[in-house]
Amino acid sequence: MKIIRPFALIFLFVACTPNDQTNKILSEFEAYHQFVRNQDTAKWAYTTDTLKIWMEDTSGNPRLSIKGQIPIGPWKEWDEVMRSTVTYDSIWYNDSLHAVQGYFYEYNDFYTLIGKTPTKTLRTYWLNKQNKIHQLLIYWIPEENTTTSEHLGPIVEWAMRNDSGEIKALYPDGKIIPSRENSERWKALLKRYNLSKNQ
Repeated sequence: MKIIRPFALIFLFVACTPNDQTNKILSEFEAYHQFVRNQDTAKWAYTTDTLKIWMEDTSGNPRLSIKGQIPIGPWKEWDEVMRSTVTYDSIWYNDSLHAVQGYFYEYNDFYTLIGKTPTKTLRTYWLNKQNKIHQLLIYWIPEENTTTSEHLGPIVEWAMRNDSGEIKALYPDGKIIPSRENSERWKALLKRYNLSKNQ
């Protein structure tokens, strides 16, 4: 199993070998991931027209990402305000699965404000015969992550004492209701909470 660190590819200009093919696949994946981070439509050159996205396992119905379709919705708005970004520390090519796998980390302002470390996931990007990504599985690693609710406990207690109406609106029944407005209100509330800890 070949592991690669970002931007550390070694290119060998010799006759095609399995190792050359692995390097090419990983190099193309790095380019794809950079386009995704930059929200560049050039990413579609590396995928099939419809990309199936699975969470945790491949049971049930996947979410579909359609070529040329701009993501919209409340979680997209939340991610924009919270400045969510995903990076990885290592990727490798799994020949038996014909897939690129790696450990990925999601960073955002919400995690920072509640004192949570980036979420770590194992991602599997399956390739078709043309080496285009056609399926993605995102697996949340329980033993290497903490939950949002764990960190929100003391914050909710503070908010109930200081601004009960706001926390009840933002966190009804212990659930986050995503939207652009709510993400901005969450940011303001969390900043007040963090300021109160330093007083």
